[in-house]
Amino acid sequence: MITAIIVLAALIAAIIFSVFGVTLYAFHRITGKRYNGNKNLKYFTAADFPELAAEPISFVSNRGQTLRGFLYRKETVESPKALVIFAHGFGAGHQAYTTEINALAEAGYWVLAYDATGCVASDGARLYGFDQGVLDLRSAIRYANEEPRFSKMKKILVGHSWGAFCVMNNVEAEGVCGAVAMCGFISGAKVLAQNTVGRKVPCLTFLAEAFLRLFNSIRFGKAANFNSLKSLQKTDKPVYLIYGSSDKTVSFRGNGAIFAKKFAESSNITCKICEGKAHNPYLTMDAERAMNQTFSEIAKQRKKNPVRALQMYKEIDYAKIMEEDSEVMRSIAEYCDRLADKKC
Repeated sequence: MITAIIVLAALIAAIIFSVFGVTLYAFHRITGKRYNGNKNLKYFTAADFPELAAEPISFVSNRGQTLRGFLYRKETVESPKALVIFAHGFGAGHQAYTTEINALAEAGYWVLAYDATGCVASDGARLYGFDQGVLDLRSAIRYANEEPRFSKMKKILVGHSWGAFCVMNNVEAEGVCGAVAMCGFISGAKVLAQNTVGRKVPCLTFLAEAFLRLFNSIRFGKAANFNSLKSLQKTDKPVYLIYGSSDKTVSFRGNGAIFAKKFAESSNITCKICEGKAHNPYLTMDAERAMNQTFSEIAKQRKKNPVRALQMYKEIDYAKIMEEDSEVMRSIAEYCDRLADKKC
């Protein structure tokens, strides 16, 4: 009996130690480096879109680091409906979304978009963590409120994935009228746990999340472990949530479905589920499929034939993989219009 207890205790200890090791490795691997985008990809700039002007902007974030980006606007729009502050997703900077930024500018908005800490044009030796993005957006909002040109303008937050997480945890900020959040997750610890230990041993996701929350607390102190679900429950400001029902990057079951159920009867939170869509619901389904297929084939070639993989990057049909879903983008523009028309 005693032997069995000792064996069981050793097994439990081994499991806990293994989960701790995996999550610590993942935490440092994901948050401990810079993200400068993929040098083999073309990231669109204002010059790729008619009449889209881009004025460089910069501001200082919480660690004293300078964040850089642009104020985007159509040259014909001198009196914008409002200022959209755009927060980008994980893996690259804001220019991965220039097509969507252009659509918002076409709808009559000025768009302030920047690269987060440790990303592309901004300072920072590393990403630090998903919670850092919340603090960066908070600094962007403060900058917009203090900058004379923007101070009296209504502010609308728009973000995707990591950016959507940042948006949902800043909707209560001063000057913000409302927000649009696409494929955002509940917390940084939860989504990282889901995509590491949760992929292999779902029943241990809770343990991985607990360790990741601990790592966040050590790194960020009191400004750690933002929770989008709790943040939205506290606000009465309008928020438009958009999710793809087939999203595996930010698990729909573990995030979007929970938001949809929680706010099904909400008067201020609207949730749109794009059936069959994955992690980029602002794209057409054909574009999502083409994008996934393209990058999957390149990844396979990169191991077998690196030279061919580089050539495949040059052959990418960007018009095909970046085709916007006009209905989704129109719904976003119309939601922003309602926010711009109402009193904040």
